[in-house]
Amino acid sequence: MSEPAKNPGQAPYRYHIQHQAEDFVRAILPVPEDYPLRAGLPEDFRPRMGRLCALAKGMYLDMAKQPEAYGLMLVDIESQEHNLIRKARNTLHRLLDTLRRLSQCGEVQDHRLVVSAAAFRDAIKQKIRGEVSNPVSRYELVLSRLVDFGFAISDFEGKPIAKSVEAFTIEYPNDPAIIDTIKTYCDCWDALRADHSTVKVWNDLDFILFDYKVTADQDALTYQQWLRDEALRHGYSDEVRDFYIAFYEYSLRYKGITYDGDYNYKSKRIARDLRRGLGPEHCKLSLILRDMDRYITEITAMADSVQEPFTRSSCNHCNFQGATEAHCKFRRNWTFKGVAHDACAFYGFQFDDFNLARVPEYWRLLELEYGLKSM
Repeated sequence: MSEPAKNPGQAPYRYHIQHQAEDFVRAILPVPEDYPLRAGLPEDFRPRMGRLCALAKGMYLDMAKQPEAYGLMLVDIESQEHNLIRKARNTLHRLLDTLRRLSQCGEVQDHRLVVSAAAFRDAIKQKIRGEVSNPVSRYELVLSRLVDFGFAISDFEGKPIAKSVEAFTIEYPNDPAIIDTIKTYCDCWDALRADHSTVKVWNDLDFILFDYKVTADQDALTYQQWLRDEALRHGYSDEVRDFYIAFYEYSLRYKGITYDGDYNYKSKRIARDLRRGLGPEHCKLSLILRDMDRYITEITAMADSVQEPFTRSSCNHCNFQGATEAHCKFRRNWTFKGVAHDACAFYGFQFDDFNLARVPEYWRLLELEYGLKSM
């Protein structure tokens, strides 16, 4: 059995995918001992989910060490081509994509996954609608690494499953129940994809990997738990974590505010945190504002850190969608202490003071902009 990389950062990385694989490792959260289980799951599922997560971490660390062995997309570390870098990152989903297709085409019998070879050959060629998942090319590389990590796969010799094979089995002798756990996890994921109406923060679920919340009772999970996990996943400080929880709890004072990862009022986004995809040092709260002149006097009485985005211009005059120097539908204009400013609606009003004392002031800005009413 191959050992995963203990410290893949020892040697300089050649490819973006190696850093991205480490990001996936950090995205796999500790499994709480008492999280609310989806109906029908046994009490001993929680520790089994923890063991599956540990195994998955080992495999993603192994991807960082030898991405070629998994057939991942290799983009040179010096490349600045963002589309290629994003496409490379998406190839990291091939492990879970393969496991899901195996699960969809198989049934568990005595801790063995018995897979219909014909159904699997068909499924591996299909894109899963509405997801990052693409057809899994060279899936045999993923199966080979599963074997190296201790899985036993019948009728597999390092090549695509032969057309003469009607069914093959997958086992994990070191911990037989892992097979049951993989099947349950993938079934829960598919069930959520089919009906995600109960998932509180669906835009996160598209990218989480081996997350215990997939197997949780969604109604019993709180928004605060989602926010804590987001802070943990992205490595944010306790101050930032506590701020975002307090910001969410403050939102409950108002009529018509909904939260799905962003804050919405009357079906329009009014605030969002910019943690996703950015390092901790770039963490920001973004407020969607447009009519600041109407309440600029009140802004000048707020804390300096709240005033700061209104004291400078930040529009790059980028000509986006035919914008001109005279007009851009995304440009916001205001006058602060007698000086005219402009900024892009997407980037202009970002705040990085996470003192809890700022929470009421940020919400006051939204009150003034949108006329929010208390419950």
